[in-house]
Amino acid sequence: MANLTKEYIDIKNVKHNVEHLILSSHKDFGKEKVVEELFRVLTRPRKHSSTQ
Repeated sequence: MANLTKEYIDIKNVKHNVEHLILSSHKDFGKEKVVEELFRVLTRPRKHSSTQ
């Protein structure tokens, strides 16, 4: 298996941990389902912290 990144630094210079998942190619959970879930999560309204 490839040597995968364990963390990344965003454009605001904040370090984040990375989690890599291996998905089954099972009929009920294919690439389309993954794309739909990612789209839903990435496009939902963000909650802003009051400490910023």
